[in-house]
Amino acid sequence: MTTSTTPTRVVVVGDVIAERGRAGACAYEDGAGRVRASACGRAVTEGDGARAVSSVRTAAGEAVVPRIGDDVYGRVTRVGEKAVSVAVSVVRGRAPADGAFVGTIRRQDARARAVDSVVMDECFREGDVVRAEVLSLGDSRSFYLTTAKDELGVVRATHRESRKTMLPISWTEVQCPVTGEVEDRKVARVDE
Repeated sequence: MTTSTTPTRVVVVGDVIAERGRAGACAYEDGAGRVRASACGRAVTEGDGARAVSSVRTAAGEAVVPRIGDDVYGRVTRVGEKAVSVAVSVVRGRAPADGAFVGTIRRQDARARAVDSVVMDECFREGDVVRAEVLSLGDSRSFYLTTAKDELGVVRATHRESRKTMLPISWTEVQCPVTGEVEDRKVARVDE
């Protein structure tokens, strides 16, 4: 029996690495059984068929630790009334060597305007990939993050039923290309 390794390609958090198989390092299986990246790096699939293991190889080197003002990317893990928890997996364009950091986006840091009327579950949903900026080092458990700039916010949202990536239709809404359903989000401006 031979084991093959597919050619590598660069992936970011949330990208599909394989349509089926098992998740290896820096990867996870989504609800549809696809293997997705949980870090930035090069996608590698070893083996064939149902025994294939897909993973992400991150750049080795010095430890990457968030600093105040750094751009970070991460996945929303919990949405509360006053704050959102984010598993930060990309710092300054690099994946941390020791895994993800935890970040918190507080209600007052979600938007630049109309801060008093912010409803967190209208800005973020669990599973969303967000781009944020490190606001402060926070406490011993997490960093404080902000999305209160136009270029910060949700960069990838997935529809809960169709599992398709939703498209931004305004600064505050995304739409599923399959069902046409519109959901509220704090959408990040995408630079082209």
